Amino acid sequence: MRAVPLLQEYLSAPLYLVGGAVRNELLGLPITDIDICSSLSALTVKEELGDAFVVRDVNPRIGTVKIEKGEHYYEYTQFRRDSYPVSSGAHRPLEVEFVATPEEDAFRRDFTVNALYKRVSDGVILDPTGGLVDLQKKLLRTTRAPEDVFSEDGLRLLRLVRFAAELGFEIEEKTLLAAKKHAHLLADISPERIREEFMKILVADVKYGVEGAVFRGLELCREIGLFAYFLPELTECIGIEQKSVYHKYDVYYHTLHTVAAAPLHLRLAAVLHDIGKPICFKRDGNMHMHSVESAALTEVIMTRLRFPKKEIARTREIVRWHMFDFNGQASENKKRQFVVREWDYLEDIVALKNADSIGTGYFKENEFGNYLLELKEKMRAEGVPTSLKELPVNGEDLVRLGVPEELRAHVLTTLLERLAIEGVKRDRDSALKEAVHIWKETEEKS
Repeated sequence: MRAVPLLQEYLSAPLYLVGGAVRNELLGLPITDIDICSSLSALTVKEELGDAFVVRDVNPRIGTVKIEKGEHYYEYTQFRRDSYPVSSGAHRPLEVEFVATPEEDAFRRDFTVNALYKRVSDGVILDPTGGLVDLQKKLLRTTRAPEDVFSEDGLRLLRLVRFAAELGFEIEEKTLLAAKKHAHLLADISPERIREEFMKILVADVKYGVEGAVFRGLELCREIGLFAYFLPELTECIGIEQKSVYHKYDVYYHTLHTVAAAPLHLRLAAVLHDIGKPICFKRDGNMHMHSVESAALTEVIMTRLRFPKKEIARTREIVRWHMFDFNGQASENKKRQFVVREWDYLEDIVALKNADSIGTGYFKENEFGNYLLELKEKMRAEGVPTSLKELPVNGEDLVRLGVPEELRAHVLTTLLERLAIEGVKRDRDSALKEAVHIWKETEEKS
């Protein structure tokens, strides 16, 4: 925040820090996002800052502007009062009325602890909504009637969950009751905004180091009833019991414990890894091959939340194979084939397997998964091809040999797996002979 006082030197009205920056400073927590405000219009701010700062994205209608100075970045907003369309589900104000003071601006904000203002010139804290008391009580409360606050933007329901989890705060009773009553408002929010907020909840424990934050965040989503509007498949896992010899929890709570044990980049995969178990149980009376159903649902859910295609494919693959050799019964050949086939994903698959084991409530790391990592290093040392590009045979070779187009990918993939099983390098001639053998063998079987 070193450049904030410098900003004030250029502006003709008192400048205030607001929101998370003030809240976190008072709590002694790291400050990441810096929001500032004053009574000046966005155009006036741009004019008064001149060339001293980089000013971007000036929006006179809602009084916002982005300000940069070197590595420092600020979001500026003019004091205002917002009016939202009735029952529209819109999260952007229909009408904006600019006002003169922080006291008037404060009540458009979501929670009292986010409506604290610090005057840059002298450090005085302004608290129009009672946020200081709530900060001391570690309590989340809306700045106005919670029904009104949530109806203006249903995403505030997920923000309530995230702040409660990240900060380790309790939710004031009326606010919690109103959130439950108005959970349906989340249905009007775009999948992209829901996705972004949910992903923040999944890493809530590392934001400020609050132990158990991700578990609590997911539980609050369930308690308030939010999953019904973006992840109903997870609620289907509630009460689906598992064999007590292997699992301490039902599928739902096993999932939550697995998420808490998973590396940050695999938290979503952990949420989805057993999402297909209810389908299997209701259809077959058991959970065999649940990873196949879970992988299919992973694609459906992530597509619904509009994740990038590459991320969907990656997560689906990790979920699909998290049960491979979970009990160490696969043959060495199958393990080698699996390692080479999942070469790029193997570390993540094993990490999910380990989290899955911890999530049972009984076990620690999956020793058979860790063996796969050891096998990968062994195969690397052997120098065997680990991808189609490393094969001594390529698609052009198969064209010259006369292999039909529809069989070429199969021939190369099968060759890769066979060389992995052998554990030795083959020269080009012997690899070509093996490719022909695979081709003929495949045609005979068909």
